[in-house]
Amino acid sequence: RNYVSAATHKLSSHLNKNGHVLFRHASKSTSDFQPMLFSSSSFEMTANEIQMKDDALKMINASIRAVDPYAAIKRKMVMCKEGDTLETLVVEVDDDDGAEQIKYDMSNYDRIRVFSFGKAAAAMAMAAGEIISSSGKQLDGVAIIKDDHATAEEIELLKEKYNIVVRPAAHPVPDARSVAGSNEILQLAKTSDSRTLVVACISGGGSALFCSPREPLTLNDLMQTNS
Repeated sequence: RNYVSAATHKLSSHLNKNGHVLFRHASKSTSDFQPMLFSSSSFEMTANEIQMKDDALKMINASIRAVDPYAAIKRKMVMCKEGDTLETLVVEVDDDDGAEQIKYDMSNYDRIRVFSFGKAAAAMAMAAGEIISSSGKQLDGVAIIKDDHATAEEIELLKEKYNIVVRPAAHPVPDARSVAGSNEILQLAKTSDSRTLVVACISGGGSALFCSPREPLTLNDLMQTNS
């Protein structure tokens, strides 16, 4: 959402009140760029251009919705009630043969743990928390996010409402916090028994944010590789 807001602000700064582009002279130095403003009398959009602009905006908005991590989790994971009490967590998985639904009978589990890591970790954990909390099962988890990729309100909500703690770390070059957060997830995974369902949400950036190097590999090796 922050990216979308920034992109929208940047785009709007190049449009006048009628939606016309404010062109700039090409120059070797960006400091020499000067706006060329066209008045409505000299640069009116034709019906064709208006339609093209509307189509372009629809495509942009559809693209943003398609890659929204919160919406993606909501599309692929749902809690279904079968009968009066039986609930099933349904996860849709895409492969070369098409989409397949994997079902988890909630009566087989006492606890559900959400492990989320990557640049979209907070949004994915939020969606997963909303879906899973409806089951009434004990819920906890860890989300490793890139610095400043969740608001203070989102971090508090994940903790207070879904018992999912947020651990900020560095990206693209991992740091000690990446290892600490990863080890926390690994420790929780080790203590999970057969009555615990683990839900893993992974997005781009996960390889840096979730890392726990084993000897002889060191964190410094990973830092140098990603630098």
